[in-house]
Amino acid sequence: MKIFPELEYAPGMVGDLLLPDGGAPAGGFPAAVLIHGGGWSGMDRHAVRGIADFLVETGFAVFNIEYRLTTQARWPAGFEDCKAAVRYLAAAASEHPVDPRRIFVVGGSAGGHYALLTGLDLPRGTVCGIVSISGIDDVFVDSRAFPRRYLGLLGEAPTAAKLRELDPAEYYTPDAPPILCTHWQYDTVVPFAACAAFEASVLKKGGRINVYAYDYDREQQGHGIWIPDSQPHRLFPDLEAVIAGFLREVLSERNPKPDKEF
Repeated sequence: MKIFPELEYAPGMVGDLLLPDGGAPAGGFPAAVLIHGGGWSGMDRHAVRGIADFLVETGFAVFNIEYRLTTQARWPAGFEDCKAAVRYLAAAASEHPVDPRRIFVVGGSAGGHYALLTGLDLPRGTVCGIVSISGIDDVFVDSRAFPRRYLGLLGEAPTAAKLRELDPAEYYTPDAPPILCTHWQYDTVVPFAACAAFEASVLKKGGRINVYAYDYDREQQGHGIWIPDSQPHRLFPDLEAVIAGFLREVLSERNPKPDKEF
């Protein structure tokens, strides 16, 4: 693995670019902007290094980013940072072997929320797929369960109009890039009902969505996605297989005869 640490993609905002070993396919590696969770207010890119490593092993260049937390700036600062990171990665193809036509957005928990918003708000064609892992996929459901998060994000109690501004379903149109949402059915940090509500909204709009709902039969482990220095294949092998399969399927649809298998 090759690592280009702390690349500044916006003023004061950095990310680590991780590349697979070996030669890149013609046109560059497919790539993913990786967005950490933490309730929009905590954690950093190191918390999802396990996800970054997994994606690199799958054949992806990964831009593992920081963004402005709510302790630094309120909504929509972090959201704007995530979009800037995608634009930066697309432009970085002139310096690194990254294919700007094959960029995914991947996030976990609150990062899943930002991943959905980012992939759905950027101009169509900018992002080729979105993965939300245990994400806050519907803010109306989540805010009823955990209203304090939204006080931190907005600095005030959210109104219905403000929640619509935050809600991924409001950004969804049937021409959106393919989406995968994965969620533990008994998640106590972000309710599974948020995932189900987003799925229902997409289907109501005539769209398509991939949802993987799982039950590991282990208490309090459905939201602890991956951690640094973990052995991810041993912890979540089926979940990783679903994510890798989705990524490969999207790439295959965009390029039926790839010059290199992933």
